[in-house]
Amino acid sequence: MQNLKETLESFSLSEDTRRKILNEDHPFGNQGTPFIPSEFKEIAQIALAGHFLVTAGVQQVTVQPTCVEFYYHEEAEGGIKDPIVYHRNPKSGSPKSIFKLGILHNHVSGIDITFEKGTHPEDAIRASLLIREFSVDGNPPDSRSTLLYDMLYSQASIFDGFSIKWVDGEEKAEVEADVRKNVAKYDENGQKMQAKEHQDLLDKGFTLTKDRKHIQDPRPWQFKKKKLC
Repeated sequence: MQNLKETLESFSLSEDTRRKILNEDHPFGNQGTPFIPSEFKEIAQIALAGHFLVTAGVQQVTVQPTCVEFYYHEEAEGGIKDPIVYHRNPKSGSPKSIFKLGILHNHVSGIDITFEKGTHPEDAIRASLLIREFSVDGNPPDSRSTLLYDMLYSQASIFDGFSIKWVDGEEKAEVEADVRKNVAKYDENGQKMQAKEHQDLLDKGFTLTKDRKHIQDPRPWQFKKKKLC
């Protein structure tokens, strides 16, 4: 099985995948048969088979992702847009630098593993993997994604030293796809689509975000590890 680093290094959406994402109109909203990018699924199968090994002094903790979400935004004009992506160029001001492979990007929703592409920020591909849910030392999964900060960074003395390493699994995980948690659909102006203003979309089968304020983005870019019976 190819390891996570190699898979992220070689990642690229095929032209067929890009075309399908760009042209997908979701005629039945979240109730139809959405297009699941095989490139995302492959990464998820590998990521959900591995784990973080956190070492602090003589103590070791295993933190295994059990659910991940993809965030993918092409800066170039006419590219695939994902306005909720945190690390992307602003409409005005200086463009943001390109993250190196495998950076743990901390933000208000949790922690991403980055795999951005490009040589210039102006036409970069912003790509990352949010750890939406995780398990610690084999315990039941925890869906509070921001608690991952504590699992990876807390309880470690700077004087004793600590490390975070990725350990690949031996076999790909079985996964199931779903929409990303509480991610709104955006209009052509880059604004979240308010539920009260888009009854027509709800009538077509679109669903609401968890807070019930917005239309849910129907792209199935979340992958969860299947439970073994």
